[in-house]
Amino acid sequence: MIDLESLPEHPEDGYTQIHARATDLAGAPDDIARRVMVHHTLYRDSAGNHAFPLVALHGALWAAGFFETTGKLGDALRLRYIYSRSERTFRMAMLGGFAEGFKTVNRQVFIDTFTNYHYTKRYGADTRAAGAMHPDLFEALNTMHTATRDHEGLSSERRRALFELALQHEQEVTVAPGVLSEVAKFDCPVLRFLCLRPVVRFAYFPGSTILVFRNFADKTERIAKAMRSYDIAAKLGWPDVAWAMRESKILPASYFEDPRRYVAGLVEAPAV
Repeated sequence: MIDLESLPEHPEDGYTQIHARATDLAGAPDDIARRVMVHHTLYRDSAGNHAFPLVALHGALWAAGFFETTGKLGDALRLRYIYSRSERTFRMAMLGGFAEGFKTVNRQVFIDTFTNYHYTKRYGADTRAAGAMHPDLFEALNTMHTATRDHEGLSSERRRALFELALQHEQEVTVAPGVLSEVAKFDCPVLRFLCLRPVVRFAYFPGSTILVFRNFADKTERIAKAMRSYDIAAKLGWPDVAWAMRESKILPASYFEDPRRYVAGLVEAPAV
């Protein structure tokens, strides 16, 4: 995915190169499938120790089917404004703008996750590297990489703690500002209500399990729901969580035939 040995000796220079590669791989905001597949390779590269990319990709897949104008929210708006073409067009344009903003947030989460993962994998033992991210996340990622190199699985407590640290980092730095910025643009009570009170069901959720938001713009609630998603995944089993990706209609079937080879092609020809 990235040749760590070819990176510069100094962590600061290496961070710049890794971030640039992550930005290339992220593609455009609409390239959700691309980011999902590379996120999956991070999980696989960690031998299952880093669960954040796996749960995050399921969040991206859910959002792609919910916030899009062709998704569930779009269907709700078409029904609400069925008798007014002009109002329907106007509200759908607002939803499209929100979806685009949400995909931009998703893109940045991918860039951060990819960068932090490979940066700590390459420079985690370098004393000059610690200032690039929160020290607790830096330490937890280093612990994860050590376990992976030693062919060991993290304990359930350490795996969950790493997930929570990565989640809190992204919510604080990227997601919270992005969501609040998009919500502030709403000028439609119906759309605001629908977007802020989504019913979430990831592909791996068992039975009739759902997560119902009272306020999607509330960072504390998003973190609590994400931790609940993690706990559901841990109880189900991580291989089954990964397998559930196959339910997505936006991922190419050829990816699952040989994920490593497919993503290698993406790395060789990054999006522009």
